[in-house]
Amino acid sequence: MDKVEKILQFYSLTNKLKDTIRTGWKYWNVKKQRLESVAEHVFGTCMLAISIWSETLPPVNIADVLMMLALHETEEIIIGDLTPIDDKYKDKNKLGKDAVAKIFKNLIAKDVYISLIDNFNNQSTPEALFAYKVDKLECDLQAKLYDEKGFMKLENADAKIKNDERIKKLQARGVKNASTFFLYNDRPNLQKGLKEKEEDIFLEISKYVEKHKLTPFATTDYKPETNTTVAKTTVAKPGIKK
Repeated sequence: MDKVEKILQFYSLTNKLKDTIRTGWKYWNVKKQRLESVAEHVFGTCMLAISIWSETLPPVNIADVLMMLALHETEEIIIGDLTPIDDKYKDKNKLGKDAVAKIFKNLIAKDVYISLIDNFNNQSTPEALFAYKVDKLECDLQAKLYDEKGFMKLENADAKIKNDERIKKLQARGVKNASTFFLYNDRPNLQKGLKEKEEDIFLEISKYVEKHKLTPFATTDYKPETNTTVAKTTVAKPGIKK
């Protein structure tokens, strides 16, 4: 293939993610006519990363972060959007690695791109850890939006969700709202790289949206609520391993 054909092949392959619906929303039986695609999730992660980087200025290379986020779901072109409750999830790392090798094989910069994806999956650099937390938090925020709009309830979810041990444990703790399951389940992921009782912006955002609505922010005329400060412990720069 010449360079034009290589460019068009990669674009056409990745374009499939626009029509690949996020599997988790299907399992939760979200009652919305149009559900989020993988490509829309990727866009959301990039926008979230840009805003977090702007307001915290962590010592990470934002270009690498955005590249990781732009590429981190490309494996799903071939293997689909596997979730922890899928039988094939145990083989996800191998399946994903093989898929990425096929997708990028014709690009000159394939080694650079595959290395970034590997870093993301292993959280082996400050940029990868930052991107990993953005990925988790963006999913939680989307769940919050679906929940606030009445599209998402545990009672409507697939049996695989209702019978999941993580859900049962959170129910035992009194969790009821669908989005709170997401927020609580991802807190350990957002805690990665931090010392005990230490917080960063990711945990701060997670705790904020647990107690406040997200939908009022969807306007350029947003006016801050009063007394909405989130209690914080020791604040750490996001993306830095301790």
